[in-house]
Amino acid sequence: MYFLGFPVYSLDHTITSMAQEKNPETALFKSLDGFQQCEVTELKAGTHIFAVYGDNFFKSVSYTIQVLCAASFTQEKEDLRSVEAQILNKRAELAKFETEYREIDELLKQRNEIHSAYTTVPLIERSSNKNRLRKSLFKKAVAEAPAPIVQEEEEEEEEEESSRQRNKKPNTCDDESETLKKKTRWYNLHLKLDKKKPC
Repeated sequence: MYFLGFPVYSLDHTITSMAQEKNPETALFKSLDGFQQCEVTELKAGTHIFAVYGDNFFKSVSYTIQVLCAASFTQEKEDLRSVEAQILNKRAELAKFETEYREIDELLKQRNEIHSAYTTVPLIERSSNKNRLRKSLFKKAVAEAPAPIVQEEEEEEEEEESSRQRNKKPNTCDDESETLKKKTRWYNLHLKLDKKKPC
């Protein structure tokens, strides 16, 4: 116990050991959780009573209490103040690093899940999923596409052509050339036909 006139700290090791039992990985981050400020920082003039707890039911116990005046320990007081301030800074840094460590750990877990996806999902299943996606996209595109417009002139030309085919003699060069012209006009293809050559 130190009563030096400024805040001093005690380190409770039971908190660290309990954290070690629950999760050894996080015990490092909890190692300074037991570093807590003492309630009483100085003793004023007067009478003070100190109670000592011990198990004296089975055997007698004895304690020796030694009291020292801190006035002659000037340098030690300053050293203690400085070191405890540094420990407080390290405790804050540990708490901050624990958050960063959790974020890193989560990223590593996500990475492992992505890696396992390459091996755990069968290739056939992945390809069938892709085919299903392609088919659904194709159906959607067909459904959204505008309906084809059939012009009346083209319909009339087709009707005239079919009536000519019925009325005229089959397999004549003129008929074939005429049919070819109609087809080329309908598809906007300009094909040259040599009439001099026999069919």
